[in-house]
Amino acid sequence: MIKNWSIYLVTLFVLFLFSAFHSYEQTTWNIFLIFALIPLISLIVSLPFMVHAAVRGITAEVSGELRPLDSAEIKIYSKNRTAAVFPQFKVKVQFENSFASIKKKYRKIVFFGSSKKPFVIINKGVTKHCGTIKIQFKRCAVFDFSGMFFIPLRLRETPEINVMPKPVKPKVMPSADNTQVLGFKPKPGGGFSDYYELRPYREGDSMKYVHWKISSKYDELIVREPSLPVLRSLVIRLDLSGKPEVNDDILARFVGTAEKLVSENKEFFCLSHRGGCMRIDSREAIKACVLRIYGGRVSADSTMGTADLFVIGEKGEEVRGA
Repeated sequence: MIKNWSIYLVTLFVLFLFSAFHSYEQTTWNIFLIFALIPLISLIVSLPFMVHAAVRGITAEVSGELRPLDSAEIKIYSKNRTAAVFPQFKVKVQFENSFASIKKKYRKIVFFGSSKKPFVIINKGVTKHCGTIKIQFKRCAVFDFSGMFFIPLRLRETPEINVMPKPVKPKVMPSADNTQVLGFKPKPGGGFSDYYELRPYREGDSMKYVHWKISSKYDELIVREPSLPVLRSLVIRLDLSGKPEVNDDILARFVGTAEKLVSENKEFFCLSHRGGCMRIDSREAIKACVLRIYGGRVSADSTMGTADLFVIGEKGEEVRGA
């Protein structure tokens, strides 16, 4: 707006000098007067459209999930998808991906458009790396045709786009057979189990768990306590760095590894300095783990007992004992 006013006032001053140089000749003076009235004429013609568009209001939609280098598409509509004509529409959009340390600003100007069809903002640069892109709309306004008068618009939405890694198969795959039994623990709530431990009867035990044959030998009641085996765990540790392109590669190999293990019904843990330790047993858990890493939320979860450690880092994968 300031730029438009500056250009207008400078041009108006030049026309005034031009008219004065020609001794205020009728033609040059008329040109000066017509140009002087342009802002007023523009405002009178534009004002009904501007007020109508401001009353309708606007809203925004984004693609919730993308892959790296996909086009980030933002659609700005009139609320309730009703038609509203904008003589001139301007909005400044800020994209921020804290995981990849990316922050960009983008300005969109639309001349004489209708928001029944969306104003589309497309940006590929912000999806270059993995992470959660937070979007903020700033300085959103509808202007008159000349761009010198405006009515501010509120676009309160702060949508997010998750740029998810594309799975890549690592050169080395971990083993998660979970065949080594380290011990047993009581099964919560009892019930059916393939494993039992024998112990003396305690008050409150169900009589159906009494092992009568052994009880008769020891002259006391012995019960079978349902147990669960304690298996050797697999922990996948992600050695994330401060380089976005390295983290993209690490996460791509992690997702490829995780999806392979989950497809084989294997359960494991993911460990990183950003996401803490998280149990993975489904594709939904893989996605939740990646998003937690993006947000840097540390979990209180921790691995228990002995575990096999599979490290995914910048230079490749490595199996370690832990």
